[in-house]
Amino acid sequence: MIAMKIPNRTAPLFAVIITALAVSACGGPPAKNPILIDARTQYGLAASNADVMMHAAVPLEEAEEHILRAETLWRDGAEPADVEHEAYVGRQKVKIAVATARLSKAEEDVKRAEVERQRVQLEARRIEAERAEQRAREATTKAEEERMRAMSERQRAEQARAEARVAQEEAEQARQEAEEALARAQELARRVEELEAQQTERGLVLTLGDVLFDVGQANLKAGGVRAVEQLATFLNEYPERSVLIEGHTDNTGSHELNERLSLRRADAVRFALIERGITINRVRTVGYGEAYPVATNASSAGRQANRRVEVVISKSDEVIPERGE
Repeated sequence: MIAMKIPNRTAPLFAVIITALAVSACGGPPAKNPILIDARTQYGLAASNADVMMHAAVPLEEAEEHILRAETLWRDGAEPADVEHEAYVGRQKVKIAVATARLSKAEEDVKRAEVERQRVQLEARRIEAERAEQRAREATTKAEEERMRAMSERQRAEQARAEARVAQEEAEQARQEAEEALARAQELARRVEELEAQQTERGLVLTLGDVLFDVGQANLKAGGVRAVEQLATFLNEYPERSVLIEGHTDNTGSHELNERLSLRRADAVRFALIERGITINRVRTVGYGEAYPVATNASSAGRQANRRVEVVISKSDEVIPERGE
């Protein structure tokens, strides 16, 4: 067997990091940028994971490109917002790569487990059929001496063969169901990739950024409408799933104003889904205001990242818990 050599994609990024530290020691850009440091760390962990390198090389490579751009901007003394934006995008790409690798690995494990289960079942049924045939032969031999008793034995043998046939049919049905389940899992993975959603413990999460709304308003722009249409198509194809739409803001303005704006934006997405055929009982909304930031509010880029609507898609027919529950 020829061993597959996985390319070392971390080397260029680590080289940039070493250079950046040298420049910082000579009076260059600030020594620390939390988002960039976190992006470096997350990339390093993902790049050292063989499953990620095997199943999600493309999104990991895209993450590397964004982090390298962030490093370059940081060394050149660019605006922190520009550095953080590239670092944030790179970090999100790393998360996408990890989620993609986990999904691919899970699908492979399910397929292997199903094949082994079927093999064990078929072997057990084959052995049982052979034993039944042996019992039938013994019954036939005894029939020469004890006809009535032999007849009863033959009847049991026929019944055993019938049960073996039923078992074989059940095994074939199980195999077909496994193939259909794998096909559904592959189709789900493709649709998740189209939505650009992330796999989390709460379910799939689709993030609609602040640029998809008018400033300070809850009206969806054209880009937001397209995202909602994609989400509605996905939900129509998977009717067992429901969504929790969470509105978030930065810390600009009063707490009450931010809560109202975040809820209005979540409701705008909810109404758009209902207009596209999603039933009301499948869509819940909540407005958190500035309570759950994903970036610092000390920069314009961080505040823009915090102004968002997150759509949490349930794993199946489960109820999605709200934050803090």
